Amino acid sequence: MKKILAIIISLLTLCSVAACSSPASVEENFEEIDASKLPSKIDLRNFDGKNYVTPVKTQLFGDCWTFSLTGAAEISYLYENNLGVPAGEVNDKVNFSEKYISWYLFHGITKDDVATGKVRESQVGEGFDPSAAEKDNKFAVYIIGGPFVHDANLFGAGFGPVDESVSVKGENPYAYNDSWTGEWTLPLNAEYRNAPAEALMRSSKRLPSPATLDKDGNYSLNVDGLNAIKYELSKGHGVSVALCASGSGFNSKHRAAYSSGTDKPDHAVTVIGYDDDYPKENFTRKISGEEVEGSTPPENGALILKNSWGLNTYDDDPDDGFVYISYYDHSLMSALSYVFDGGDSVKHSSPNYDQYDLLMTNWYGSTDYDNETKMANVFNAEEDESLYQIAYSTSQPKTEVTYEVYKDVEDGNPSSGTLLEKGVKKHTFAGFYKIDLSKEYELKKGEKYAVVLTMKREAYGEGGMTYTEVFPYSTEFFEGMTVTGVINKGESYLYTDGKWKDMSDMKDSLAERAYNQCSEELNSDKSLPDLKLKEKDSFAVDNYPIKAILTPAND
Repeated sequence: MKKILAIIISLLTLCSVAACSSPASVEENFEEIDASKLPSKIDLRNFDGKNYVTPVKTQLFGDCWTFSLTGAAEISYLYENNLGVPAGEVNDKVNFSEKYISWYLFHGITKDDVATGKVRESQVGEGFDPSAAEKDNKFAVYIIGGPFVHDANLFGAGFGPVDESVSVKGENPYAYNDSWTGEWTLPLNAEYRNAPAEALMRSSKRLPSPATLDKDGNYSLNVDGLNAIKYELSKGHGVSVALCASGSGFNSKHRAAYSSGTDKPDHAVTVIGYDDDYPKENFTRKISGEEVEGSTPPENGALILKNSWGLNTYDDDPDDGFVYISYYDHSLMSALSYVFDGGDSVKHSSPNYDQYDLLMTNWYGSTDYDNETKMANVFNAEEDESLYQIAYSTSQPKTEVTYEVYKDVEDGNPSSGTLLEKGVKKHTFAGFYKIDLSKEYELKKGEKYAVVLTMKREAYGEGGMTYTEVFPYSTEFFEGMTVTGVINKGESYLYTDGKWKDMSDMKDSLAERAYNQCSEELNSDKSLPDLKLKEKDSFAVDNYPIKAILTPAND
């Protein structure tokens, strides 16, 4: 049996069958982007006469990644819900909380967080524990760099986005303060963690990086990555991206950035548009009248970025707080787009989530197999409810997912019982995906049911497809931060070699494989972040990223 462990590393920024209903729709082919049909310019501040971009904000800590996320999420939410305002007017119809994201993403599950429909008691203790770091710096969780994958997992689990205007006990605890002297802690309990989400995330795609570095650190432009960003923008979807902001490649007159060296990303921003004809000369820098070598990109073109460093109050330029970055910037990486439910796609506004993967991982590992392989999560309905959606994460591009939903399953055999529905989806990009089932399936309290996934991805350099297993993991990447994964018996299963295996019996071997491969990749690939790993026991593995989304029977 062939096994290849592929680790997806996100750059850190300072990221027995009785009956069956009709299968869900099948995507015949992977999505293809026709670049010739994309307009030469898009600016979501004036997209068909509407502004979908919220005002520029000011970060106080190293939490640029949360501002990048909220900026992109706000755009997507406003667009999907037709909440644009006339171009030129301020769009402040939503203001997602960065404070909520930083705090609850980096504070794991406590016994007080347990709540029906969101957090099971069996998952207490899972996640990050920054208590040691907070003894030295009470702002620790706000200065930790966050991979974008974190953010998508938080929203995908039904935690946020939360608007800053949300009130709890007569206060607005999620508002991002305008000074360091404000209150920056939040209670670790269900009332505060489970604040009503302003929107429900439908998908988050991990797009190819426009800047590609080989293992020796040599740069090339990935046109497919650039076109993927353009395509998402053309659909009204905000995009988060990482770049280097500490280098010297900035033309302040034109607010134009171009890094042509080996600097790695250290900042995160929101992409709000692009311009194929933006002059390359606007990036050129001069010292004492002489052009700085390497400061002019090879061709025209720029992405338009929303930054999080506030405004120059003396400057009424409409581009104040925005930056242009060359398509050819060597540090432009880790792009992520977001789609939120809107209009008719909102089936239930306050759903229940059956889920075990609450580690909020920053990485995904995958193991490839040459025989039939399946993953499954088994749940017991916590109350009388109806199942209407499933969700999962993929770690590789061009992945085909066959999903099956069973109820009345037997212990240790997720594919037993009654098959409720089966379908196939194809995903061009890695990421988080929510799937609508063809109908709502009633479940009684205590009824055992399972979501089974068969994933196949495009085989590297071999053609055809190969079976793959996807598992989340994380490590102690910040001093004073510990991380714990909780996998209990009877929750997650792997089917291979013709039999089901309980994932709880595989946890140690998965963590060791993740550590070994991650170490090898970081040591050999110069394009990856400079991250010093701790020992193997610093790695934590979590349940398969498979969720069931339900609505209570009385809803």
